Amino acid sequence: MSLIFKIIPQPTRHTEDGQLRSCLISYTGKGVGISEKDMWFLYPSEVTLPADDDADAYALAALLPAMMARADLIIQGSVSHELLANLTELQLAWHKWCPSLYHLVNMQAHTVRETESRMSGAVVAFSGGVDAQFTAYRHAKERAGYVTQNLLAGVFVHGFDIPLSDTNGFIGAARMANEVLNDLGLRLFPVKTNLRGLWDINWEHYCGTAISSVLCGLKKYAGTGLIGSGEPYDSLVFPWGSNPISDTLCSSGDFRILHDGAGFSRSEKIRDISKWSYGTARLRVCWAGELNDRNCGCCEKCVRTRLNFIIAGVNSPDCFSGELNRHYLSSIVLRSEAAKAEWRLIRDEMIKTQIGVEFLEQVQKVIDRKASPRFGLLLPLGSNRRAWAKRAVHWWK
Repeated sequence: MSLIFKIIPQPTRHTEDGQLRSCLISYTGKGVGISEKDMWFLYPSEVTLPADDDADAYALAALLPAMMARADLIIQGSVSHELLANLTELQLAWHKWCPSLYHLVNMQAHTVRETESRMSGAVVAFSGGVDAQFTAYRHAKERAGYVTQNLLAGVFVHGFDIPLSDTNGFIGAARMANEVLNDLGLRLFPVKTNLRGLWDINWEHYCGTAISSVLCGLKKYAGTGLIGSGEPYDSLVFPWGSNPISDTLCSSGDFRILHDGAGFSRSEKIRDISKWSYGTARLRVCWAGELNDRNCGCCEKCVRTRLNFIIAGVNSPDCFSGELNRHYLSSIVLRSEAAKAEWRLIRDEMIKTQIGVEFLEQVQKVIDRKASPRFGLLLPLGSNRRAWAKRAVHWWK
């Protein structure tokens, strides 16, 4: 193998905005030359961060890109032995799921930490959506039985579903997330990172290790990180970046990752959190709308969530304006297997419960509708054309 990713941890820098943890990733190899990327995470000033040479987060974040590039990982820092073992197994999983895309690579750390202990308490990845709200609610209210974690805080990442360029949108969304968590007696830690824009990689594959890399930076505050499930156990989709298999394999000796809530469908989750009116009114599920701090009400995910509410017995939740317009379903095109799985589950729940069956025919049409293969080429994510198309669609609706 000619290419090497060398991870070089940098000293933590204290700024007006918080504490900046970073590393340089150097690319070297025959015929490649030398180039560098700067990977960074901006954490709040009040939290204690890992030692500067602790490279667990960097290893998590760099693994899939390295596998895609067929590059060995040389880590000039310390890495947990348990994490290295888990990442070895995680490589095998991704290589089985996508053998032509992700290739097995060698990993080498300058220091391997053998004996470690975890802090008590847990943090949850919290964007304000259904999965995160359900996880936060059931653990804060001790509704998870023996699985219940001592939840301390939620972590909202700027740079994932809300791009770094949208400062106002993130401020508004973080304010709402803070209100929701405060109602549960929890703190909010906003974290900013450049991970999503650093690599040319499928976010649907990368999201789990990216989220885990952010959470493990809080290992001196809590020893467990919770990631809310997407699909339930009986409707799992592979390959997908966050699932009960791969999330657990992001754990280290001093910080474990738990995939939470896969025993429940989205409709079942919504039925539970709808008892919590304060949280329901501040639910934020939308990523396609022009404004990132609220729900547009008519995009695929908004419509899907509104149907989940109807199945749960709530026709007009406060997080959306008015009742669901059937017209919205006529233009929805599903572009991922995970979205298709969610819509099939909605169809099956409607048939089983006979609730919301007035939408059943249109739901089936959404499932059957073919996506144009040229959509991503004509309207690439982040392009001005895509932004213009969003505004045009919302104006027309």
